[in-house]
Amino acid sequence: MGERSESLCRQTLMLPGQNAQLIPPGYDLAEAQHDLATCDLRHPRFSRLQQLIRKAEDTEMALGSDILIAALEGYALAKAIGKGAGLDALKETMATRFCGRRRASRPATE
Repeated sequence: MGERSESLCRQTLMLPGQNAQLIPPGYDLAEAQHDLATCDLRHPRFSRLQQLIRKAEDTEMALGSDILIAALEGYALAKAIGKGAGLDALKETMATRFCGRRRASRPATE
């Protein structure tokens, strides 16, 4: 439920609470008010969890960036070392991953 919906629901639930004569027999106002109160109790916890998730996502993004930079530096080092040294298979795999991305971003020539 978004902020606007929540505001509308709160206002709407006040109406039957203030006008008991309007409530039909099957309408469980007490249950709706209980649900709203429960939502209010849980809201701060959900906010803290969402903040924690955002921080975890930021951390994951920073770690991924650091790992990618290290891998690119390792690839450059492997290319500089040259042939042999048992790195040919690794360089080929890395070339497929890193060079393929660069080629896709180049504008097509006529």
